[in-house]
Amino acid sequence: MNILRSISLLFVAYILGITNAWGQFSFEDTISEAEIQAVMPEINQFRFHKIIKDTIALDINDILVCDSFSAQGMPSTYDALHSFNYRIADRFGGYLNIKVNLALEQVRNNGFPSDVKQLYIQIDPVYLKVYWFAVVGPSTDGRNYVRLDSRGSAGGGLSAVQKQLPRMMIKHPDFQAHKLMEFNENVKVCYDWSGNQLCDFNGTINIRQHFYKFSAAPNVEIPPVEDTELLFMSVRLVTTSDSTVVNTLLPVVKTVPKPSYKMYKVKSGDTLGEIAGKHHVSISVIKKANHLRSDTIQIGQSLRIPR
Repeated sequence: MNILRSISLLFVAYILGITNAWGQFSFEDTISEAEIQAVMPEINQFRFHKIIKDTIALDINDILVCDSFSAQGMPSTYDALHSFNYRIADRFGGYLNIKVNLALEQVRNNGFPSDVKQLYIQIDPVYLKVYWFAVVGPSTDGRNYVRLDSRGSAGGGLSAVQKQLPRMMIKHPDFQAHKLMEFNENVKVCYDWSGNQLCDFNGTINIRQHFYKFSAAPNVEIPPVEDTELLFMSVRLVTTSDSTVVNTLLPVVKTVPKPSYKMYKVKSGDTLGEIAGKHHVSISVIKKANHLRSDTIQIGQSLRIPR
């Protein structure tokens, strides 16, 4: 009986040994994680990490301006992707310059010389989405930066950008240009120029944009921010040639009345309070119309008085 038991135990041990060996062989024969990654399309492996806006440091009186836009479904896809402000043809874009310029104006209305302190731009190539973050606040270097402007190119390289810069400078003859940032990124291509998505990344396209901030001398008049009416956009559904329905942004015609002023030349003995009382307006209204940061005025100075 003991002999039979011993034989049974040996047989079981033999069977378990074979099973264990087969199990080890089976495990080693499976596809590893690295091999799975190697055969997986790169577009499925891509991970985009967006900046968390709460991690951006701000000083007292700073303003964080941030927004995003997507070029999905837009014609000339990568031209649309680099339209950080807007393109002339169809007014599509992120309106970055205009929104930052409005924030600069708000800082000056709060009584400070203004500045664009930081600018961050991120591009998610899979969703053709642009995220941007700008820190705007009181200037700390003695200059008053009153405008942000930029020019760029998708695929044209540095020479294409440089050709556009002289015309940008002509737009701001009374201001001094200071380069803020040269955005230069090779964006993975996963769409064709008609907006059709590809199965995988197909090389890269160079997106360049040169950003300048413009400072104004103390005696230079600063006009209101232009093109603000383009921020009011409507959405219309448009059917493309392949019957795909996309959202297209179209400008809404909006009439913005221009403020009316009369001019007053400061005489000896005048004070801002007396001038305001004489013309039935408040001191703050006169200061805002003339970008004054104090109640000090000079003899012979011309003031704009709102009607």
